[in-house]
Amino acid sequence: MTYAINPHQSWLALEAQAAHETSTRRQALITEVRNHMEHEIKGRLDPLMDTLTAHPIYHFWGSGEPSVIEGREAVRAFYAGMFQTGGQQFEVVVDKVVASDDHVITEGQVKQVYKGEALLAMDVTKVGDVDVQGGDLWLGGAQLVTLWPADADGKLIGEDIYFGASPFANLRKIEPNDLPPYFKL
Repeated sequence: MTYAINPHQSWLALEAQAAHETSTRRQALITEVRNHMEHEIKGRLDPLMDTLTAHPIYHFWGSGEPSVIEGREAVRAFYAGMFQTGGQQFEVVVDKVVASDDHVITEGQVKQVYKGEALLAMDVTKVGDVDVQGGDLWLGGAQLVTLWPADADGKLIGEDIYFGASPFANLRKIEPNDLPPYFKL
């Protein structure tokens, strides 16, 4: 069955790229990004943090004000908060993977499910001409480019994330049967 969103497919393009990479260093970096993505999407905090350096730094651009999350405890708190709300259940449809000895770049689209209650809490009361109801499910998405810098030991220094547009710019209503069985509402 085809689902509107299937988060567990997010790392498959990275696996395929790693399998064809001839440089062991670049293959290891692509695999570390792949592991990071799986642990994040599945909500595994300790293994996720194990993919990062001692002092990670994250930059976010293109979806509102630029923001920075810096330091291990701040990054850990960011992910713990995300996991508490189910916000890690997104899909990245990776179209391109580019790797060097110091970075991996992924490009594609990110998809995210938003509950009607969450949209209402953000003062989103209408999508187009449709009133948002608390029990609704909405799918948003945006173009996404992520730069994944790595240190000499192959640990990720963080993420530099560029959104092409707000994920709320193209919301569409979906139903529970548009989600894979493992998806937790």
